[in-house]
Amino acid sequence: MSRRRAFALALALSACGAAQKTAPHAAQVTGDKRDNRAMSLFVEGAELLARGGPKRLARAETLLSEAVAIDATLWEAHYDLGLTLRRRDELERARAALARARDLAPKASEPLWALAECELARGERQSAAALLEQLIAQDPTHVEAHLALAAVQRERGETELALTAARALLIQNPRETRALLEIGRIYRATHAYEVAELVLEKARALATDSAPIYNELGLLALDRGDTQLSFTHFGKAENIDPRFLPAHMNKASVLLTAGDYEQAEQAYRAAIAAASDPRALADARVGLGIAQRGQGKHKEARATYEKVLEAQPAHPAALFDLGVLLADFLDRRQEAIALFERYLKSASTSDSHRASAERYLQDIRMSAGERAP
Repeated sequence: MSRRRAFALALALSACGAAQKTAPHAAQVTGDKRDNRAMSLFVEGAELLARGGPKRLARAETLLSEAVAIDATLWEAHYDLGLTLRRRDELERARAALARARDLAPKASEPLWALAECELARGERQSAAALLEQLIAQDPTHVEAHLALAAVQRERGETELALTAARALLIQNPRETRALLEIGRIYRATHAYEVAELVLEKARALATDSAPIYNELGLLALDRGDTQLSFTHFGKAENIDPRFLPAHMNKASVLLTAGDYEQAEQAYRAAIAAASDPRALADARVGLGIAQRGQGKHKEARATYEKVLEAQPAHPAALFDLGVLLADFLDRRQEAIALFERYLKSASTSDSHRASAERYLQDIRMSAGERAP
């Protein structure tokens, strides 16, 4: 999966998830059986999670872990612990906490939703799809779940299933432009560009000032080889909503691919200014680091990657790209070993850089062995 497509799919879940209440959950927890100490720790941890930031998230993990140790039945604490670990890119531990929350509260939508997102981040699309289907079975009107399921199935190449999931929303609401957008993406993914254009133009007729629609038209133009038109559409999306991150990221990605690193740097800086979600901010900074590296700004690129890792120590792309920078550009190959090892532990099984990281490790170790007395 390309980095651009991976970002788009992750955004489909995270943007939908923004509508879900994540923290705090104190108002949901009632009853005399709740342990007061566990409740106090849970509430404090949930507040820290809501405020974010590396130090707050680390403290939130400690408090929420203590809460579930005292009261193992407090599903909301397990859930918020899972969210905290997910934001710290501790995917395996996040999955375990969220799965426990789901088992304790099988009728609650939040754990299912968050667990699906976590499974997607781990590269487990089949598991993510099954969880989304379970959520839809519980709540057939859950618009975001339908959209996310269509996105996951599209990425798995299950075109007909993806179309079915998206069209189910149009049956409920024929003016649901988000469903039309997803159908346009599905047809674009199968190279049915004329059909994709018709669907997207229908969406534009329903919502003339929609940044997401212009962004999709830009991606369609890009896939058809019309870079100039794609930039026009991305620029229109940026003008409609300067805070709309995907347009900035897509524009920067095109510039990066074209080797225009200076302009790509400026586009990534615009993306950083627009980013509000910590994970999106990290992705934008990783792109900035690549643009800086392309200009020979190796020290600046290193500082950019390290800033990402300061906030998210297990961020796979930052670990891999910093490893490459150290190994290939800064002549610090031995230092790169730990980064590639950490990347292999944190990256999903389907991440496109896994084979490269393994080759780097093999080459560095073989080279060191040849020099050994």
